[in-house]
Amino acid sequence: MDTLLRYTHHLFFCTGNKCLGKGNEELKILAQTYVASQGLERDIMVTKSGCLDQCEYGPMVLVYPDGKWFSGMDEAGVRNLIDQIKDNRPLLPRHLHFQFDQKKG
Repeated sequence: MDTLLRYTHHLFFCTGNKCLGKGNEELKILAQTYVASQGLERDIMVTKSGCLDQCEYGPMVLVYPDGKWFSGMDEAGVRNLIDQIKDNRPLLPRHLHFQFDQKKG
């Protein structure tokens, strides 16, 4: 029996001191609650990360497999990000801080 969960996205919420001080733990809990309310628990994993060394830009959220880092996140930004993933829409640049180039081939 295959019990491996196959998430489509993984959201990492920075838990460095400055991001925590800017409310990122609460944003992570909001994301977990919102993901569950949308029935997306098997599609989107929400976890914390250690400090991402982007303290002045926090609260920070990383999205994989997209390789996008979002800064200055707030409640509306978290919900919007999850809605974009749910609706299979491109992740819009609001709060976009950094994006890894995705090489094909």
